[in-house]
Amino acid sequence: MSCAAAHNNSNGNGNSLKLYYHPMSFYSQRVLMALYEKRVPFKSQVVSILAKEQYEPWFLRLNPRGEVPVLTDGVKVIPDSVRIVEYLEDNFSNGQFGQLTPKEKGSEESKKIQAFRECLEALPVPALTYGTALNPHLWDNPKRPLGPSFFKKMGEMARNRHIIIRQKAERNPEEFREALLQKAEEAEHGDLNLNKTAEEMEEVLGKVDAALGRVEEELATHTEERAGWWLCGELCSIADIDLAILLNRLNLLGYERRFWAEGKRPHIQAYWERIQQRGSFKRATFFSLRAFQLARLHEAFKEHRGVLASVTVALGLAAFSYAVYRRIKS
Repeated sequence: MSCAAAHNNSNGNGNSLKLYYHPMSFYSQRVLMALYEKRVPFKSQVVSILAKEQYEPWFLRLNPRGEVPVLTDGVKVIPDSVRIVEYLEDNFSNGQFGQLTPKEKGSEESKKIQAFRECLEALPVPALTYGTALNPHLWDNPKRPLGPSFFKKMGEMARNRHIIIRQKAERNPEEFREALLQKAEEAEHGDLNLNKTAEEMEEVLGKVDAALGRVEEELATHTEERAGWWLCGELCSIADIDLAILLNRLNLLGYERRFWAEGKRPHIQAYWERIQQRGSFKRATFFSLRAFQLARLHEAFKEHRGVLASVTVALGLAAFSYAVYRRIKS
């Protein structure tokens, strides 16, 4: 699709993009930062993860694996954050839109961006996130809303994930069953297993440490005329989005002291302080605690709406019976 075609839109904002996401989702935040960095207008809809909304038929028609984020552009459906960011870069990089990759595709900067993307995008962030929740000895300095009670909820989700997915497969139309059962198998025995032991978490953290070691080495070369560079050059690129959202997740989980703070990796520390001031980063990662609490309340209501409906009906019947009783007595 050309940028000119984007003006034949359905949302009145310059294109027909709509993002289905969750604000706490690591991969959703990557896409959000790319959209804001590129200044691409879009509509959005939050998918309630706690209420398992990602396994409802309407969403499974967008992504049969039940995963956020998903981007739609008219009739096109693009799942997976890597594919979405590449789609945005391929179709929204001229005129009013920003760029996340150099115009010269074979340049040294372009090659470096690709190398860091491969390094950072290979990291097992879900295992890092939920594995931390399952291992209390790793709870060093988590930031709100994370904390013991939230970690316990996350740990329960990680342990029961394959069971929940199988239940959703059985309750959904047959067209979605095979994809969900395959995902359940991967969640129990494969790469999607988030139920990490302490030993497995050390392996995960080791991978993160190695990747950040490469980042620190690269940032250390940014001296003199390169002092204002981002990760791979003057351009704030896709690699910077990968790094920024990773550092944000590590900070949220409380790993900054382990990986870069207090003089451990001074160049990453300086980068972290700088990237936090960038508008696209602020917008992609911002949430108010009050808004988050309201969202949790909404998700809890959706999760237990059957029970709440029964309680509401029971209370209504009780009120009606009491009114009849008062009338008879009078």
